[in-house]
Amino acid sequence: MNDAKHADKAIYKVVIHAPIDTVWSELINTTSPRPFFWNSSWDTQAIAEGNTYRMLSADRRTVGVVGRIVEIDPPRRLVTTFQLTNHDDPPSRVTYELDEVEGGTELRLITEQVLAGSKSETSMAGGSKFIVENFKAYVETGKVTFGARMMLGMMSLMGAFSPKSMRVEKWPHSSIQ
Repeated sequence: MNDAKHADKAIYKVVIHAPIDTVWSELINTTSPRPFFWNSSWDTQAIAEGNTYRMLSADRRTVGVVGRIVEIDPPRRLVTTFQLTNHDDPPSRVTYELDEVEGGTELRLITEQVLAGSKSETSMAGGSKFIVENFKAYVETGKVTFGARMMLGMMSLMGAFSPKSMRVEKWPHSSIQ
């Protein structure tokens, strides 16, 4: 562990068979829902250091994640704070790093400062695996994995049953740490 309060830093990586600029563009695309982010889209004034963001559901009724952009170094690095809106845990830190490698781009998703033993720790571990696997599939083929498509379909059917704590009106940009 990093300390008694936080879980160990976790690194999830994958090589995506695409140029770094393509991978970066998909990562920061704010114009449409990102299927590798559970069909959420970035809601921010701009992907720029210091700005807050919300990850809005495709129907724009719920917010799954809120945070602040801590650092950006296109097309290599994006660092954000990260708080799941359906848990009462404090914000953690998520870093996306891209490096050109033979055959494409290596994506590293790094989670840090996650409260040890928390619901966020469990959710982020599974979520990070989903993101890297489906980010790769989406960039390389234009669609996420079959399992992800099934999950996203079920989520769209269950959207009306999302917890009240995730409603968009509960998460104005002014409330984000």
